[in-house]
Amino acid sequence: MQDLLRYAIKEAEALGASEAEACAAASSESEIFIESNDVKQAKSQKTSSVGIRVLVGGSAGFYSVNNLTKSKVKDAVSMAIKIARVSPKDRHNALPGKSKAMVLRGIYDKKAGSFEASDAAKMAAEMLDAAKSYDKRVSVDNGNLNADVSTHWLANSNGVDLSEKASIFSWSIMGMAIEDSDISSFDLQLGGSHFVKDIDVHTTATEFAKTVVSSLGPRGIESFKGEMLLTPIAINEMIEEVISHSINSDAVQKKSSHFAGKIGKRVSSDLLTVEDDATNVEGLGASSFDREGVAHRRNVVIEKGVLKKFLYNTYTAKKDGVKSTGNASGSTSSPPSVSTTNFVIRPGRSSLDTLVSEMENGMIISRFSGNVNPVNGDFSGVVKGGRLVKNGTIQHPVKEVMVAGNVFEALRCLNGVSKERKIIYDSILPYMRFDDISFTAG
Repeated sequence: MQDLLRYAIKEAEALGASEAEACAAASSESEIFIESNDVKQAKSQKTSSVGIRVLVGGSAGFYSVNNLTKSKVKDAVSMAIKIARVSPKDRHNALPGKSKAMVLRGIYDKKAGSFEASDAAKMAAEMLDAAKSYDKRVSVDNGNLNADVSTHWLANSNGVDLSEKASIFSWSIMGMAIEDSDISSFDLQLGGSHFVKDIDVHTTATEFAKTVVSSLGPRGIESFKGEMLLTPIAINEMIEEVISHSINSDAVQKKSSHFAGKIGKRVSSDLLTVEDDATNVEGLGASSFDREGVAHRRNVVIEKGVLKKFLYNTYTAKKDGVKSTGNASGSTSSPPSVSTTNFVIRPGRSSLDTLVSEMENGMIISRFSGNVNPVNGDFSGVVKGGRLVKNGTIQHPVKEVMVAGNVFEALRCLNGVSKERKIIYDSILPYMRFDDISFTAG
């Protein structure tokens, strides 16, 4: 594959490219689906593709193909050159030079190569059985177990020549509990690992079942303003997208980031520290280098409530006169964009039990179902799996409760972060507690 990429680069240079990049990916994937309390469907596929990016006099062109013969790759190079010649010039277009990428240990399992669809089906069935056997009232609406082994290659005319193999196993389960006419809120639980031995469908299934059963028998409440304790899943649904958008240099440059112009300023209470860390092999976004071949590293973007940096790829970095942070993202089917890798919130000093015991009047939210505006931070929606807390004690599940507010204001009212964290694919998140949140009874 690397020979093919070098061939593409030489062809691009021969056709007039000042710089050229070729990236490739090949993956083998098996996925099992759960539907309506049964293992329903299996899917296996192998895919491969190549993307060509060229710069001609400051203009960029891109083309991709999923046929890896030399003739098709040569055609793709020709098309990328043609596109560049009719594209506008942009002095910020550039490809990175070589950087020393750390070779990550812990993202590829040799046993993944022999992990078959039948193994995935067995584990999916175990997850379903674990949920159903926890309590007869549990009903699984859907779920899946996915196994993917992929290899990525990247080379450019500036001497970058890299490759890496990774294995990713991920699983999910979603459903409710039903007792006569009482139907609980839906709950979703997720899991992921790089190694076969770390696939733990039982813990995920049990947590799902426990959550939906505890949501049975909800009661109405009176509207109030108080504290909100979000689970890692709810943090992922309500908070993460807003922060990720706000620290993205592309959003900053397009003036759609609330954090624009706030480097060195406080954007949260001092309990919040956010990192983007592709070198953390616990997260499924771990890798040695980004979509452009820039070495990954740990980037502290918010430290004790103070905004420290934005995330950049080569293009946005050149615009701001800084170095790329290694956050070029995307696949072989498009030019690089900017995004987080592993989104990590550092743990706090309090246990989850302590966070609950300190609440005088508040709500634990397992999931959030509603709208979040990543630009201005406004959110409004329905509390899912909500439980009322009074004087440090969980009272009962709630029904028909709306929650609304603003993420940026909530971050300044952050008053608790748990020691406990959960891995949600490419996020590592704690429980977080916020004050001064409005809850409206239905």
